Amino acid sequence: MSGTKRQPIQLRVLTPITARAVDLYESMQRLRCTCPPLEPLMGEPCPGCKRWFDLHAELHTELGCKPWEWPCASRQGPSHAGDPYSNEDIERRMTMLKDAAQA
Repeated sequence: MSGTKRQPIQLRVLTPITARAVDLYESMQRLRCTCPPLEPLMGEPCPGCKRWFDLHAELHTELGCKPWEWPCASRQGPSHAGDPYSNEDIERRMTMLKDAAQA
C-alpha cells in the first residue's frame, strides 16, 4: 500500500444568477405583509405573503437549488431564515441577487 493521503478538493459551487432570477428577487422585495400579528402562524397568509411564497418557489427553481436548500432566500434577512446551518448559503445567494439587481 502506498502512504498517500488523499485530500478532497473544495470546489466552490456558483449559483447562476439569471435575469429572471433578478426579476423574481426584485418582485419579492416590493411585496409587503399585511397579516395581523399572529395570523401568519394561525390562519391564511395575506395576499402579499401568498405572492411572496409563490415567487420564492419560482426563484428556488430558477436558481437550480436542491430541495434541501429551502428557503433559498429570506424575507426578513438571512439571520432569520430557517436552519442556522444554511444561513451562510442564504446570505451568499441574497448578496449575489442584490448585487445583480444593482448592476
